[in-house]
Amino acid sequence: MKLISRFVCHATVLLFLVSLPLSGFSQSSPDSKQALADQLVEQLALKQQLEEAPDDIRMQFEQNPLNLTPQKNKRMLELFSDAYESQRLLDNFKSALQQLLNDELAAELSQKLSDPDIRAVTDAQQEFYTLQGKRKRIITKYEMEQQAPSPERTAAISALIDTTSAATGSVESSIVILRSVIKALGSLSEQHSFNEGQIDAVADNFRTQMEAGVSQQTRNRLMVTYYHVDTEALDKYVTFMQSDSGQLLDKAISQSIQSTYEAASQRFLQAVETP
Repeated sequence: MKLISRFVCHATVLLFLVSLPLSGFSQSSPDSKQALADQLVEQLALKQQLEEAPDDIRMQFEQNPLNLTPQKNKRMLELFSDAYESQRLLDNFKSALQQLLNDELAAELSQKLSDPDIRAVTDAQQEFYTLQGKRKRIITKYEMEQQAPSPERTAAISALIDTTSAATGSVESSIVILRSVIKALGSLSEQHSFNEGQIDAVADNFRTQMEAGVSQQTRNRLMVTYYHVDTEALDKYVTFMQSDSGQLLDKAISQSIQSTYEAASQRFLQAVETP
């Protein structure tokens, strides 16, 4: 369920059918849904994950590849940062998620996510983004080079990738952001303009490059993230994600992330086109 592998072409985060609703559940009051959204943001380090793909894309355009005037390039980057600001992304995500779930399902998922074994996995995910976690990555990678993970752990990670949107999600999320930047550059540049066919071609090429390495990148990252998690706890987490409720949660998060980036892209383009 991770949002996100970090790379460019290796961006992380997450993918998903904006228009496909989750069926079988009626809508109700926002209390449990809001509580679940808050719990997910904290437990899955979603703030950090939502920041990854925009940061990666922004980095590629800081060098001003289309030679905009310094003033225009600075303005473009400022508008991008504002449209993809962390709190705005979180607000969009929570709003989208609450529209996809009802209180009954939200309460069930919240209880499952509070299971000690599930918490062990999500705690590792939170730590991955902390300063201490970033330091531990170096040691962990060294230890993995000295002793390869067990077949059981490797199988659990592979099952998690196959079960969730961990690998594929980052590709389409990055494509949404990339397309908005290309359109913005076309609006701001005096030398370049891009029609939809050209934008599609750039996006397709970017997608091909990302897809070539995203599965291995995701596997490597999850191996590091969950290195200190007991294999039995990891297996229980995989079983949860393979269940009906786990699949609904994965799809809801995926759709909400995609919707979040779509909303941010619209904000960005509207700001660029505003005199």
